[in-house]
Amino acid sequence: MNGRIFEIREFTLHDGPGIRTTVFLKGCPLRCVWCHNPQGLRFEIETLRRKDGRAWVCGEDWDDDALARELLRNADIMKQSGGGVTFSGGEPLAQARFVCAVADRLAAAGIPSAVETSGYASETDYREVVSRMAFVYQDLKHHDSAAFRRWCGGDLGVVLRNLEWLRGSGIPFAVRVPCIPGVNDTPADREALKRLAGESPSMRGIEFLPGFPLFAKQ
Repeated sequence: MNGRIFEIREFTLHDGPGIRTTVFLKGCPLRCVWCHNPQGLRFEIETLRRKDGRAWVCGEDWDDDALARELLRNADIMKQSGGGVTFSGGEPLAQARFVCAVADRLAAAGIPSAVETSGYASETDYREVVSRMAFVYQDLKHHDSAAFRRWCGGDLGVVLRNLEWLRGSGIPFAVRVPCIPGVNDTPADREALKRLAGESPSMRGIEFLPGFPLFAKQ
């Protein structure tokens, strides 16, 4: 099973419990105007340029066995710290079968997985991936369908259906909201997002992430 990633970041501390390795998968079905990983939007391997003008190739193909072996190099450190591997992106659920294959290999070696997802995926792909995870970071970008379509380019209903399933799944999760000035950062927006996130015994709270600049054109 092959997949495409654009970065492996070791010794991360903010993508789940313990010391982790975060895998950034390439490709995303949404087009959030504030995206802070734009190199992960396109599925294709690209040649991009840094601010200093130097070119670099963004995107690399791996098979699930090779990637799992690479990630397991730090297995002892992850186990000692209560950490694991987190799949991010891009949108990791856009490569659901690949993520499942890697997560299964990690689980066989005693390493738990987590995922950071927009929730913008088919119900089948969402459940297949999330059911393998020890923890889920579920994005919630807006509470209004028209605004979600305007700013993210998708159907909010897709996310909400998956979020509803997640709340009842028993899998520990947190809701994350990127706070974008002029888009979703008013007190009324926050209250609406809290209501939309809902409640669940397995929910570990809702995180409003500060400091996202407004790239959107009004």
